[in-house]
Amino acid sequence: MAGKVGDRLDRKSDTPERALGAVITELRIKRGWGYEHVAHRVGVSPTYMNDMEHGKRNPTFRVLQAIAHLHGLKLSQLLAVGERKYERRSQRDRAHSRREG
Repeated sequence: MAGKVGDRLDRKSDTPERALGAVITELRIKRGWGYEHVAHRVGVSPTYMNDMEHGKRNPTFRVLQAIAHLHGLKLSQLLAVGERKYERRSQRDRAHSRREG
């Protein structure tokens, strides 16, 4: 399959947008899909999909719903996973700041 990806891509999760993008990337990689494949399935351009995965675009409700559905999730589940990822990153950053301060 063209566009197949490796087992893991690191994505920053220091903002809520980047954290959600990282979750979307992780879900896609678990299935062995390239971002072009997901973009086509949810009705966006590959550039839009790539920017969204990097936290550079804010996806619409419709796009998020399509991504969740594609992965067999409810939209609320997708958002909750992104929120948890961001919160964990924020907690690590605060703990790291306290140790250095």
